[in-house]
Amino acid sequence: MANLWRRRTAYPLLLWLVLAAVIAGAWIRFGSSNLTTVLTIVSSLVALLPVLKVGPLAWSGPGRQSTPEQVDRAVQVLAIEVRKQWDEEARRRQLQEARQMPVRWEVTDRPNERVRLPPAGQLPRLIDEFVGQPRPMVVIGEPGSGKTGLCVILTLDLLKDASPRVPVLLQIATWDPGENLDDWLVRRLMEDYPFLGNEARFGVSATREIVTQRLVLPILDGLDEMPPELRPVALRALDDDWSADRPFVLTCRTEEFLAANAQNLLVGVLVVRLRPLEPQAAANFLLDASADARLEEWEPVLADLVAHPSGELAQALTNPLMLALARIVYEADDVSPRDLLDRRRFPQQQEVERYLLDRFIPTVFRTRPHRAVPSPTRISRRWDPAVAQRALVFLAVHLQTLRTRDLAWWQLPRAVPRPVSQVVRVAVGTASCALLGWVMFGLFGRPHFGVAFGLLVGFFAALPLGRLRDKRPRRFVPRMFRRAELSPEFLARDIGFGVVGALVGGLIVGLLFSFGYGVLIGLFFGLVFGMVRRFTEPTEPKEPASPGNVLRSDRSTVLYGTALGGTAGALVGGFMGGVVGAERYGLIFRLSPLTEGLLGAVVGLLLGAAGLGMMVYTTSAWAQFVLARLWLAGRGWTPLRLMTFLQDAHKLGVLRQVGPLYQFRHALLQERLAQPSSASVEAPEAETAIPS
Repeated sequence: MANLWRRRTAYPLLLWLVLAAVIAGAWIRFGSSNLTTVLTIVSSLVALLPVLKVGPLAWSGPGRQSTPEQVDRAVQVLAIEVRKQWDEEARRRQLQEARQMPVRWEVTDRPNERVRLPPAGQLPRLIDEFVGQPRPMVVIGEPGSGKTGLCVILTLDLLKDASPRVPVLLQIATWDPGENLDDWLVRRLMEDYPFLGNEARFGVSATREIVTQRLVLPILDGLDEMPPELRPVALRALDDDWSADRPFVLTCRTEEFLAANAQNLLVGVLVVRLRPLEPQAAANFLLDASADARLEEWEPVLADLVAHPSGELAQALTNPLMLALARIVYEADDVSPRDLLDRRRFPQQQEVERYLLDRFIPTVFRTRPHRAVPSPTRISRRWDPAVAQRALVFLAVHLQTLRTRDLAWWQLPRAVPRPVSQVVRVAVGTASCALLGWVMFGLFGRPHFGVAFGLLVGFFAALPLGRLRDKRPRRFVPRMFRRAELSPEFLARDIGFGVVGALVGGLIVGLLFSFGYGVLIGLFFGLVFGMVRRFTEPTEPKEPASPGNVLRSDRSTVLYGTALGGTAGALVGGFMGGVVGAERYGLIFRLSPLTEGLLGAVVGLLLGAAGLGMMVYTTSAWAQFVLARLWLAGRGWTPLRLMTFLQDAHKLGVLRQVGPLYQFRHALLQERLAQPSSASVEAPEAETAIPS
């Protein structure tokens, strides 16, 4: 109760007392003639208090819980967005064709007799049974057996069946089992579907209500991608945090799951293992998918596949992933499937798999056409297969070094040596500030002092900012304070931004005009800089999260910061030139008050926009990505238009998209590309990172 009183009464009262002291001190120090200036600044502060939700009548407190109607609306919108996301991905991954593959499964652990499921069958039966009666289920299988594809198909079929729970497909490897599963689900929903943070529409607790009321059905893919020591911990935590009567799906490679669950940590869970295709079924699939002109090439291969069901070729091509790659690779006219019959070239199953993985990328980048007119389904330009191969090899090595499957564009700066990043930022910041100082102080006959002042400010401001790395993308959204954001950690970052603005703005005005004006204008700039920092914290964009949307949102923060800095600078410059007057302080031009005010507004706009714009840019993920893109392209590792390349690789099926992240089509592809024999590209050492 005492804390609530301090938050609602004592803190606002203290704030008003400080503002009153500023006014009184200014009156005593500068006289009543300058009180107008003080009141102007104070009135600006007071006007902004409701926006920041601080003041006697509106101090940050806990928001109201979401109503049942808001929770229902959030569930409906979540279902629509999940369907949009995975409909597109299913089409890009050609899962409708994959669904036609006669993938087999068998039950390896049946929790009780109430589960009416045959001991074995084909994939459509398993999907229909689960959609009709969702239950806790673990799907295991060998690499490439179709576990992730099954997850996507289950997600879409559950949505089509209007399930009371919204299926949400997540990568379980991003979960630290030390975190409560519900808390992790809430956080991941907010990250992958950030529109749920729209408090005006859904209230403040909709996402947590969705999880705690079990209105989501988590489909957790890739337990095997967790560190081995965490897998048993994750299984135990899953059993503790998610009761057995709540349905979920978990996928894992067979060997890894059996090792992790050696002590039967999961209780009452159906365990299903995906099996290889029958050789005849694999042959029929290739026969149906092949062009008539190539049937003669395929006939001896398919005959061998059926005649030797336990042979090395059959073991490779009865794997769904390898079967799909074989269909793609042999679309090209310059290769013949007859090559697969060469026992000297392909003595083992592994050689066949490596060959198909190696041929996949050159084939799709050479044979898949593009259109001059932009299209969401066709690549935007034709890429040299050698360039594409080199770039994807570098990215695979980079991800393997970071021990993650997630390709986040804002983490690519880790591939740039830290000294390079810091030197570039310090050099650019120092040179820019020197130019601005020359312009500003040159108007008052002190250009050399302005250059020196700019060099010092630029160096000491850019040096600490240049050390910032791994910033998450942001979006400019004016919003209220949240209770959690009143912590010292959050406030320190806002105050740090504000202090820089106050020092720079106050020093310039104080050196050119007077100490009193410097203090007041410094307070104003400090508030503006801190406010922009607050408004550009990672927050809830309204559009679905995708790599391109997240990049555009982060880039927009720089534009908004520049615009607000320019507006604040124009107001201050116009006031100092047109109202206070700059001629008596050494302005080298003799101008009318109106012209002097206009000149001050223009110069203030330039300084404010450049100053705040550079600060927001320097601390943005976009700025770091731009530097990384230029550095990697200069070294020949990736194309200059890196985001366009990643989008095209996604369209070609080389990458898959999971919210704002990309991943390689399959872990086997990433692992194969990261092997030294994949390409002669020397990748830089990346910093060790925890998968995000």
